[in-house]
Amino acid sequence: MKRKKRNEKPRQTLLIVTSGEAESLYFSQMRKDSRYTNMTIIWDSEAQSAEDLIKRAAKERTRQKFDSVWCFFGLQNLELSDQQLAEAQALAKKRKVQLAWLNPDLSLWYLLHLQAPRALINDGSLIASALRGILPEFDTSPEYLLGAGSALHLKLFPYKAQAVVNAGAYNQLASQAGLATAPVNMTKLINDISTVCGTADMTHNQKLIGLKNN
Repeated sequence: MKRKKRNEKPRQTLLIVTSGEAESLYFSQMRKDSRYTNMTIIWDSEAQSAEDLIKRAAKERTRQKFDSVWCFFGLQNLELSDQQLAEAQALAKKRKVQLAWLNPDLSLWYLLHLQAPRALINDGSLIASALRGILPEFDTSPEYLLGAGSALHLKLFPYKAQAVVNAGAYNQLASQAGLATAPVNMTKLINDISTVCGTADMTHNQKLIGLKNN
C-alpha cells in the first residue's frame, strides 16, 4: 500500500515502548498511516514489570532525545495491582515518561471502536469472542496482526472518535462500580500520536482493502 509521505523533517519525535509483541505490531500499523515517520516503537521482550518498561523508555529518551515518550501495557498482562500502578506512575513522572494502559489488554481498545460495552469485562477471552463476531478471524496473537489482521488499524480508523467516546463511558462504568483504576488510559496517547506524528489521508489505503468505493 503506497501512500504519499511528507518530505519535510518533523519537528518532534515520539517513542512507544510496549510490553507485548502484538501491541508493538498494532502501533506499527498506526505508524505506517501517520503523516510523518517519526514514531518509534520498541517491544521490550525482557521487561517483567512496569518499572522495567519505564527504565527502558527513559534510557531511550536520553539516548535518542525523543520529545514524547510512552510506555504501553495491559494491566492483566503485567498483573499490576492498584498500588503497583500508582508506584509506576510516580516513577514514570520522575523519569519523564507517560503511561498508557488497558484492562485487561489491547483487545478492549479494538472493541471500543465497534461497541459500547454495558458492563465491565475483565475476561479477555470474552472480548476476543465479541470481536470474532465482527472480525471472524480475530485473535490476540501477533500472528493475527501479521496476517489476517494486517490492516486492522485501517479498518478501525473510521471509528476512532467513537472509540474515545466509548472509552469515556466505559471508564464511568468502572468508577460507578467503585474501581480505583480506570480500565482505559489510552486517549491521551492516541491524541499525542495525532499531534506529534500527524494523520495521513488514508482514503487510498482504505480503497485498497475495500473500505471505500470511490
